[in-house]
Amino acid sequence: MTFASGNALTRRRLALILGETALLTLVCGAVTSFRDVLDFVATPDDGARMSIEWPRYLWRGLALTLLCQACFILQDLYDWRVTRNSNQTAVKLLESIFYAAVLMWAVHFAIDAGTSIIPPDMVAPYVNRPWTSLAALFAVLPFAHFYRLLFHWIFSAWQLHDRVLLVGSGSTARTLVDEIKRLKDPAYEVVGFVRCDVEPVLDFDVPCLGTADRLGTIAADVRADRVVVALDERRGKLPVIELLNCRLSGVRVEEAELLYERLTGKIAVQRLRPSYLVFSEGFTQGRITFTAKRGLDVLLAGFGLLLAAPIAALTALAIKIESSGPVFYGQTRVGKDGRVFTVYKFRSMRTDAEKGGPQWAAKNDRRVTRIGTILRKTRIDEIPQMWNVLRNEMSFVGPRPERPFFVEELRKQIPYYMERLIVKPGLTGWAQINYQYGSSVEDALTKLQYDLWYIKNLSIFVDLLIVLRTIKVIVLRRGAN
Repeated sequence: MTFASGNALTRRRLALILGETALLTLVCGAVTSFRDVLDFVATPDDGARMSIEWPRYLWRGLALTLLCQACFILQDLYDWRVTRNSNQTAVKLLESIFYAAVLMWAVHFAIDAGTSIIPPDMVAPYVNRPWTSLAALFAVLPFAHFYRLLFHWIFSAWQLHDRVLLVGSGSTARTLVDEIKRLKDPAYEVVGFVRCDVEPVLDFDVPCLGTADRLGTIAADVRADRVVVALDERRGKLPVIELLNCRLSGVRVEEAELLYERLTGKIAVQRLRPSYLVFSEGFTQGRITFTAKRGLDVLLAGFGLLLAAPIAALTALAIKIESSGPVFYGQTRVGKDGRVFTVYKFRSMRTDAEKGGPQWAAKNDRRVTRIGTILRKTRIDEIPQMWNVLRNEMSFVGPRPERPFFVEELRKQIPYYMERLIVKPGLTGWAQINYQYGSSVEDALTKLQYDLWYIKNLSIFVDLLIVLRTIKVIVLRRGAN
């Protein structure tokens, strides 16, 4: 998910979130103020009437709304493939409200027990009266469901999607059509394609509207919102004048790689041209972004180590009981700019796991111990890596660090593989939440596509999104591992 200009799906998602935030803030604010409003109306003496502090209720409503929306993210309720199904949406909304209620009650308990690091008088105006807050959370349910039904109906009835005209008839064009159909993406509708005489026409389920020398006329006839150049080979075949005419007439012209990136959340490395990496937006590594990212790393890793200390102690005891050998396992990995460092984990394999040399880690690896299986599924084995984060060898979010042996092998077989080393490796990452364990060169290629997408779109917002989705993977056991 990227906020690059021209991304119709992101603009629609942003409109959904902002409208929902405003509506649910008003609903939660109204419910939490209901008791005070009744007291205000019931007071006969005007002089004795209490004042109703509406800003305080709105802030409280906003806090509850943001809590709900964090749970909505965990339940994929901003994913169009989920929200197009009304029954599935209703179930996920109910589950989200339940999770939000549990979290809200935990906050109340922490404040009442005096365990909160924030002074209670600072947060009490926003979280007091737990039963009122609970009523506000469940009042969200019908409003959120109705709002989403209305929102999607408006976009569907008014056909507020981008009409896409493809330039090309080969494998690149067919890949885009297949991805749009597979994802059931509502932001784009492929109205057809134009062909170049020198390119073969493959069989895919969209009409051929003519040849590229009539591109401008065809784009006007079908009311295309964007023209996507999807030629397998462009050298000497690009209809430059026709594309320029489309651009000057107000039709957005873009490369197939950019649309593929938006649809899949990864960069197509196999057919990637260096010019796309050079001239496309993204790959911004500003000082402010990295300073904020480092601050987030220290905060999450420091808090995570404190929170995980009891679990770490029990884990160490379990490892010792099951098998002899060290509790921790240190392994050489390649970090930012190719620097080598030692990554630390709880040992999850037998001590002789690599007596035959380095091997890929498989999903059902026989070298993994019984305790190790649990540690890997819950990611408890990676708790010690928070120490690597504090030492600035890793980031909380980034491409997973690989071993020097595999880096050397993969860079010979996969183009652009070394580009993943321009940022610090991470505890979790975009590839980890979107793809399973890698155990082959093909898996490494797919994960590289996700890693390059992350590097291109690196931001604090994307990091927070990945952290939330990682929590979903660990706690709810849904998604990639």
